[in-house]
Amino acid sequence: MISKDLVSGLKLESNSSPDSICEPCLAGKMHSHPFPSSLNHNRSPLELVHSDLHGPLPVASHSGYKYWITFIDDATRFRAVYLLKAKSEAFEAFKVYKSWAETQLGVKLRALQDDKGGEYMSKAFISFTELAGIERRHSTRNRPQQNGLAERANRTMGERIIAMLSESRLPPSLWGECISSMVHVWNMLPTASLSGTTPFQAFYKRKPDVSHLRVWGCTAYVHVQRDKRNSLQPHYEKCVFIGYPAGYKGWKFYNPVTKRTVISERADFDERYFPGTSKAQLEAVPSFACLPESPQTPNDTSSYLGLPPLQDEGGCHDAFPVLFIACT
Repeated sequence: MISKDLVSGLKLESNSSPDSICEPCLAGKMHSHPFPSSLNHNRSPLELVHSDLHGPLPVASHSGYKYWITFIDDATRFRAVYLLKAKSEAFEAFKVYKSWAETQLGVKLRALQDDKGGEYMSKAFISFTELAGIERRHSTRNRPQQNGLAERANRTMGERIIAMLSESRLPPSLWGECISSMVHVWNMLPTASLSGTTPFQAFYKRKPDVSHLRVWGCTAYVHVQRDKRNSLQPHYEKCVFIGYPAGYKGWKFYNPVTKRTVISERADFDERYFPGTSKAQLEAVPSFACLPESPQTPNDTSSYLGLPPLQDEGGCHDAFPVLFIACT
């Protein structure tokens, strides 16, 4: 089979008989063997999607979200993230992602890779994927490397959230805005697995326009419409830039004084200055467990998307697949 190249993954070290296994040695010294990377990188979009759920976070977002779930297309490395209030919403998030991705690409999702967590193994989830003809692949017990692509992405996102909050000194309850902005930008960065191409271009077949990108957490002077101010009030509102709202040609801002969010396409940015308050105390935070709570505000992401809730309590629309280009 080796000489005729009929199979892959079979390696003949020598023609001699293999060494015998020393069972007592294994009993005392056996360790996990390094997990080999996959030899077959899927080149067709949605041929394989990796997914992993992260949480709960000790600090809820403004809308009460404490989890996020990630979906990464193996072929394009394009990622989407949804915020969840409970693990049970993972199935609903998957249905939203599947519908969106299949509509964008015009192909069917063929396989889903996960860690076999309870959120992926509900009867409804299993039945849905069976009826849709979606192959299920699970990592084996104590071998999370088999779902490494999604798990590494979630770990990196958690680390970068802390870094972004630390630099901006904004309330930790804005972690949802952190992750949405992060993924929005991440999809536009070149990746070695695509030979230097961006996930955005691999997914959409066109180059991304990055002219709208700004430094997260910087000062922004947002224009106030004439009917929202009197003749003696300033023409701007001093805010903090926190993201790229889906479905809008503009940016999203946070007012530290009123603790409300603003959507606008008219703003001047000072990317040298980060006006977040010091009460977040994030300079040396090693993990989310140390982050303090911050005041809640009803005007979170759900206030500007204009989308109906998926259900009475929560849903996935607020987080949106954080992958849209809002300003192109």
